[in-house]
Amino acid sequence: MRTIAEKQRLIARAEQGAVWVEDVQELPPSLRFFTGGDMTVRGFSYQSITPVDENGDRLGAKYATALSLEYDYKVAEKWRVASFVDTGTATNDYSEDWKVGTGVGVRWLTPVGAVRVDLAFGVSEEQVPMRIHFTLGPEL
Repeated sequence: MRTIAEKQRLIARAEQGAVWVEDVQELPPSLRFFTGGDMTVRGFSYQSITPVDENGDRLGAKYATALSLEYDYKVAEKWRVASFVDTGTATNDYSEDWKVGTGVGVRWLTPVGAVRVDLAFGVSEEQVPMRIHFTLGPEL
């Protein structure tokens, strides 16, 4: 998180996860990687980015990567507006394309952390999904 001018700041986030197993099916689902949602790739539903089986069931993956860049501008004492781009994947071999989400949001600064409401679009998809994400708490 960096302040770049009096009312402006840039927030960058990077996450990486890996498990070393031959077959991800050997792991319980709680130890596999999924991404997508409020805290990873906005514009996609929670844990929707992951390998799927022939029935469309989410399997979980051996690796996960999520990157985010957000620009915030303070418009009033306790209010900020934001624009962002997120990208990431949950994969077993990094052969598939990464998902990309982008959008805008508002931030209300409270004593318990920011209340964030984002309108996000999954721009990497042919039929672009739109989602509203709501979060409360620290920004990172």
